[in-house]
Amino acid sequence: MKKIHTSDIEKLSNLPDFPYEAKYEKNITGFEQYKDMRMAYIDAGNQDSDITFLLLHGSPTWSYMWRHFIKEIEKLNYRAVAFDMPGFGRSDKPLDEEAYTFNSLRDSLICMINRLELKNIVLVVHEWGGFLGLTIPMDMPDLFDGIIVHNTTLATGNNLMSDSYTDWRQYIKDNPDLNVRAIMARTNKILNLKECNNYHAPFDNYDSKVALRVMPKIFPNNQKKEGAEISQKAQDWFSNEFDGLALSISGMRDPLFPQDALNRFFNSINGINKLPGVDNAGHFLPEWAMEYGEGLINKYMQLREKFLLEKENNEENIDEDNLNNV
Repeated sequence: MKKIHTSDIEKLSNLPDFPYEAKYEKNITGFEQYKDMRMAYIDAGNQDSDITFLLLHGSPTWSYMWRHFIKEIEKLNYRAVAFDMPGFGRSDKPLDEEAYTFNSLRDSLICMINRLELKNIVLVVHEWGGFLGLTIPMDMPDLFDGIIVHNTTLATGNNLMSDSYTDWRQYIKDNPDLNVRAIMARTNKILNLKECNNYHAPFDNYDSKVALRVMPKIFPNNQKKEGAEISQKAQDWFSNEFDGLALSISGMRDPLFPQDALNRFFNSINGINKLPGVDNAGHFLPEWAMEYGEGLINKYMQLREKFLLEKENNEENIDEDNLNNV
């Protein structure tokens, strides 16, 4: 039996300002050797909403990072679903480093999308949530309504890494018992001690931090690494075939993803709507969602209405042209 670390759910069930109950699924694709491993998720807001905002976190965070955004989604009467990737948050954490691969993590996200029968998905991604999540819509485009991109890119192996990201990878290598509380406090002046403690709560001992140690190792920083090929395929799809709705927003003070690198990626997505950046925000942009979340969601819905109307008109024009050619 493969060993897993299970976080103290009681400790993670009564976090201040985070009232969202964890739900769980087992037998997750990509982690078949860990049949008892539970993958946690939040399902909040209007269950009858026409669209579902699917929120995918990065590292060393978890679904707690989306709490401000979830509140805005609830307030506007839409549905919010947020996964904790295996090894993160309230999900169980396989203790073998080999369990965590680009493909196994990607497969786990696809598994959950299918298991929960999600549709009309607005994919909202940050960092690793984007590295993985942005490779999925090309394989199931009918399930996705659009995408909202926060401070992330596709890891094709061609993108130059910033010195700060290289330093971050080295820092984790040198500090395998990562102090998540201290990292979040140092990089997010907006956070109070209680919030930093909440980020740290799922990662309260060495065993709980396996995924945090592995993620820098499996990042596709060259074309031979697993994940680079499918990321390049997704990049080509977004540039040449994507015909959906895409919005981007970035934290202007992000040292890991400089603005020129983000803009190059954003510009590669066909028809993207680039929104003004958040001046005071750094890498962990969703921490500022209390300021921009409602406006971002409303902007998405406004553009969606316009997008659907234009699409309907184009289809009517095509039908009319076809009749005229008969």
